[in-house]
Amino acid sequence: MTDSITSILIIEGEPTLRARLTSTLTKAGFVVADVADYPEALAKLDEFSPDMAIVDEVLPGGDGKYACSQLHSAFGIPVILLGKDSSGEAWMAAVQAGADFYFTKPSPHQELVTRVKAILRRYKRAAV
Repeated sequence: MTDSITSILIIEGEPTLRARLTSTLTKAGFVVADVADYPEALAKLDEFSPDMAIVDEVLPGGDGKYACSQLHSAFGIPVILLGKDSSGEAWMAAVQAGADFYFTKPSPHQELVTRVKAILRRYKRAAV
């Protein structure tokens, strides 16, 4: 993992997937907070300062791409966007929204953990 404990905010509307992502990332040594939608995420940010966010592309009552863009620009944290579209257009739209990576759901959890670690390494190096 990284040199220090890293915190991740998961914004995922599907409770089962949110629980699996939280479990997987917690087992990998991350501190994880999870919420169902972007308004909940904004409230959570008052008490939780994540190093990264993982955001569902389709959120209840909101747009995951908008949330991705806002989290990336306002907080300067890397964001992974999760979606169901495997086309190249989905990847391009995710990058345009500020995502550092786009995963098609369901994604292999170990692959997600590996990608999270790689993105965080790059961000920590760039911050030095």
